[in-house]
Amino acid sequence: MAIQNHILKRICLLLIFVILVSCTACSSEPSLVRYDLSGKVGSLDPQFAERESEQLIIYNMMEGLMRQKPSGKLENGVIENYEVSKSNTVYTFHLKPGMIWDDKEDTPVTAHDFVFAFQRVFNNIYPSPFASLYGSIHNSNKVLSGMLPAEELGVTAIDDLTVQFTLDYADPTFLESLAHSSAMPCNKKLFEKANGKYGATIRESYSNGPFYLMQWENGNRIYLKRNQNYYDVANVKSPGVYLLMDRDVQTAAQKEREEEAPTHFQLLMDGKSDGCLADYEQYRKAKSVGMSCEKTENVVWALVFNQTHSAFENKNVRQGFIRSLDRNVLNGFLEESHQENLRVYDRLIPPAISLFTESYAAQTSVDTVNTYNPQQAYQAYRTGMDELEADTLRKIQLLVPDDSGIPAMCGLLQQAWQGTLAVSVNIEEVSRNELTSRLSMGDYQIALVPFKASANTPADILNRFRVSSTSNITSYNNLAFDNTLNKAGSSHDKQTILRQYEAAEKILLDDAVLYPLLVETNYFVLGSDVSGIDFYPYGGKVVFRNAVAMR
Repeated sequence: MAIQNHILKRICLLLIFVILVSCTACSSEPSLVRYDLSGKVGSLDPQFAERESEQLIIYNMMEGLMRQKPSGKLENGVIENYEVSKSNTVYTFHLKPGMIWDDKEDTPVTAHDFVFAFQRVFNNIYPSPFASLYGSIHNSNKVLSGMLPAEELGVTAIDDLTVQFTLDYADPTFLESLAHSSAMPCNKKLFEKANGKYGATIRESYSNGPFYLMQWENGNRIYLKRNQNYYDVANVKSPGVYLLMDRDVQTAAQKEREEEAPTHFQLLMDGKSDGCLADYEQYRKAKSVGMSCEKTENVVWALVFNQTHSAFENKNVRQGFIRSLDRNVLNGFLEESHQENLRVYDRLIPPAISLFTESYAAQTSVDTVNTYNPQQAYQAYRTGMDELEADTLRKIQLLVPDDSGIPAMCGLLQQAWQGTLAVSVNIEEVSRNELTSRLSMGDYQIALVPFKASANTPADILNRFRVSSTSNITSYNNLAFDNTLNKAGSSHDKQTILRQYEAAEKILLDDAVLYPLLVETNYFVLGSDVSGIDFYPYGGKVVFRNAVAMR
């Protein structure tokens, strides 16, 4: 019996040792990264996928000629180097040798894959929704209209590892556009083999990037596994990424139990996710337990006026309201309330948005006539009321989101309008969803609105005020403004483009269409022992190429 006990004891010690060694080994190796998507995934065709969730996956599965960092800085993608002609109209890219697709036959990644990708972009029957990004490419409009065959497009393969782009004119945004998901390569053989289902199923989705598609359960999750065929796989530390869906949507069982679905932030705090967007209060909670985060100033809060309203269609009335406001008072409020996620700001375009790889706001300046001046505010208001043949305004409401601190701050605006114009304005607090709905229906008079770009260009926000825009919540109608944006869009000169965007922003501010008050910092919180996730300040883009999760 003693011998048996001795043997059992040694076996138990050996098992404990194996378990300890196993746990130590597990803790020293990176784990799968877990991230919740904000929408469904229907297509992973890089030339056509439009949803943010789809593009997020493509950016992690594939790699193009260029990569762009969250800061706007450009890096080489699948190329060793490139040259640009003196005229800035010929770009020659030299691909890294030995790259292959993740198909069963180890199909090489070549220059011909980029030629075919751009021929798909300008297909005259089914063009890509992103064709306008590459309008400078030689013959692109003629190919798009069917006047010329695809082979006449200014994208050619000099050899298997050299692709050359010829432009009709110098395009200062060309390199940036090559970092877009629609500029990813597409192998003709693999595309034709998919028989119309390219990017629609796991079998017809191919990778040349850090991860490949291992699992696709659209109602549940997508599993991206580290791609051993990737040229830089040695620097991809994570074994893969779980992209999860609908965990924040209430299930039937939760509804029956009268339970709310967990938010993405709750999933992170419960250790079931490795990163998510967070508001200020969530950021503070995460920070208090030692979590790290990335920050970006990517939202501008501005007052907007509904120009279909009988009074606010008058520019002088709007100017009266704007010139009554002192940003210094708001700054004092923010300092006293310790709201470090907000700061006073006088521009429409957030600091995080770049143009030509640098912050747009840092490259431009906008002075407006509508600055704080109580006497001129009252004069403008009275002039406007006389033009409207009215005595005073009644039953004016300011629509604001019920976020922490925002309504209290708006009380200062209320006091300024009462003290300067003798106009009483009521504050109506609503949820973010209701604010969006009311704005889209034009059911408001004045509103405090967050402006966030969905693409890395000032045009994304400025274009929302075109007369033809479905996002024109103010009903602004100014042909000079539209023409200024048209000039920016048709120009091929960097400084001209900057000056036209600058001029368009000034027109909006001088016409009292809106009044920027604050810029907000948004947060991307990383789970414990998680690092290297690249969060972009626009378009929901998140890249896991450098991510490490140690659990």
